[in-house]
Amino acid sequence: MLLPWVGKALWVGEGNAFTQEHCLHPSGTNHKRGFAVKPRTHLPKYNIGAHFLTAKTFQNTPFFGDPHCARIFCEELEAARQTYGFHVLAFVVMPEHIHLLLWWDTDELPDLTISKVAWAVKGRSARRMVAYLKGVGDGNAFAHPGLLQPAREPLDRPHYRNWRYKIWQQGAGYDFNVYTPHKLKEKAAYIHANPVRAGLASHPKEYPWSSAADYARVAEVVAEGNAFGYPTHPVQITPYVEVL
Repeated sequence: MLLPWVGKALWVGEGNAFTQEHCLHPSGTNHKRGFAVKPRTHLPKYNIGAHFLTAKTFQNTPFFGDPHCARIFCEELEAARQTYGFHVLAFVVMPEHIHLLLWWDTDELPDLTISKVAWAVKGRSARRMVAYLKGVGDGNAFAHPGLLQPAREPLDRPHYRNWRYKIWQQGAGYDFNVYTPHKLKEKAAYIHANPVRAGLASHPKEYPWSSAADYARVAEVVAEGNAFGYPTHPVQITPYVEVL
């Protein structure tokens, strides 16, 4: 059931959505700005909506084509979920980018932001992936010179933190808020269809680094892995129907 958007107006700036309280008259007129605003609807349990986040690898390097790197990311996503308390509604790890669909109760977690989540997951996964690709840690006895290359940017620029190797493109990633059930389902379907569109799987549920199998509830995938022969991902998924 959808509820009318009452007492709030939505403004968007620099890719981040926020609300301005008490600027709508019951008639729907924004008296502060002096123009009529079409009433909005929103997900009943959402204050600011779900978060759809996309992040790309540095120079589109296919780090996550290596299943160990893909699993590292999934493990750090699950670790962040347990630490911060957000819900993972859907996700996919593609060779050179990731998509996440996340939600949390802003009354219970008022200080949590999508940037904080993104930096936590990306930072921890990057450190582990660099160690793995350099041939140290995680039981890996060989290097991956074709994947891991020194960053081209000058290393003395403060905002690069003097990183010698980079896994991710600069910045937290691209995100926007999802406010309606229709858009939420659309984004989940888009996320799950990524591997099929890229020719990495014939069906979304066959791809190991995605929440599609969780939604499909395929018994053999849960018990034995999947068609790729890799273990299923470790991320705990909250089906989006539970927050509608």
